[in-house]
Amino acid sequence: MSKLLIVANVLNGLLLIVLVASIAGFISFLNIYGLFLACVTAAITWGVFRQQRWGYFAAAAWALACYQLAKQGYEFQSIKRHVMLLGFAIIPIALFLHETLGKATAKSAQNNGKESVDDPKMPD
Repeated sequence: MSKLLIVANVLNGLLLIVLVASIAGFISFLNIYGLFLACVTAAITWGVFRQQRWGYFAAAAWALACYQLAKQGYEFQSIKRHVMLLGFAIIPIALFLHETLGKATAKSAQNNGKESVDDPKMPD
């Protein structure tokens, strides 16, 4: 296994730990808003666990949203600094994992056509 993949797998594990801890933190709000945030985070965690591209991209967007909520003072008052630091760190990590570990679709632009050269749409 290449060094890049080892680093990516370690970062993936750390991202999963942060997301699971976030779920527990949101559940500790003990209200419907916290339950909603926990459900959204759980869906993102599932995507990251399955190494889906949308999961990593959603994790980056979710980290940015949490960063902004903390920055604006709308949420996370007691742990504002920690949320902002984690959010700032998770964004590039999630985007890196999106490109490194994210499962690409099977189709590509070059393999999407027919094998035959008798296609009427092809130039002569």
